Amino acid sequence: MSGPRGDDRYRRHRGSNDGGRRTLLWLVLFAVMGVAVVAAVFAAARDEEEPPPPTDTAPALTITFPEGLRREDMARIVADRTGISPRRYLDLTAPGRRGADLAERAEPTSLEGFLFPATYEYTEATTAAELVQKQLDAYRDRTSRIDYRFAASKNLTEYDVLIIASMIEREVQVASERPLVASVIYNRLSQGMQLGIDATVQYALGEWKPDLTVSDLAIDSPYNTRRYAGLPPGPIASPGEASLRAAARPRATDLLYYVARNDGSGAHYFARTEAEHQANIARARANG
Repeated sequence: MSGPRGDDRYRRHRGSNDGGRRTLLWLVLFAVMGVAVVAAVFAAARDEEEPPPPTDTAPALTITFPEGLRREDMARIVADRTGISPRRYLDLTAPGRRGADLAERAEPTSLEGFLFPATYEYTEATTAAELVQKQLDAYRDRTSRIDYRFAASKNLTEYDVLIIASMIEREVQVASERPLVASVIYNRLSQGMQLGIDATVQYALGEWKPDLTVSDLAIDSPYNTRRYAGLPPGPIASPGEASLRAAARPRATDLLYYVARNDGSGAHYFARTEAEHQANIARARANG
């Protein structure tokens, strides 16, 4: 038997080498894939164990201003919740600060009343100016949906409505009475009567005293509506939207008087005449 030719031996030898190389390549590929899988498993485990990297965004906090607060009351809440100086907040809302663009009056006495009561988000980086701007923006937004045409027909401006709403906010505890108290205020204004609202005296005193003395009621201040007829010079607090709506469109009545029932309900007795009012005062005293 004759042996293989030389070129056949060469081809067989080369084929054997090609097979070895392919085997080696597959082994390398599997090794690389194995390393990648192991790396992925370790990375996943590390992600589960380690917290996410910190971000530059500070967490949002909230601050709530209830209805019926003065600037000073809000300044204390700001200081307690945010650490912002109450003096800084008061300076930014003081007399002479902008506000003419918020209501139909050239020079509001201050931003009292325009600082809309609501819940706002803030961060540790929020400034006093930014917080005040949030309140002013909220006032613009919430009053943009109020119809002031009835008030205008009574020669009352949007700023007058804000003043009336601030008195309603401080006087009323029962929501259904807001349009009734607004009606009393409108009726007394139309007749040139003193409004006689104790909340305005409290504002003149600089504190919300639960009981007013004879000397308190005699304080000489344009905010004392027991001494001076007409509206006080400005709002006495920041009212909510419900009080603003009642002040813009009161219920149609001929009521002229109201007095707290003094029975724990927070409600009032309403009257059309002085005689009815005196009878209601006697009823309220009896409740006490």
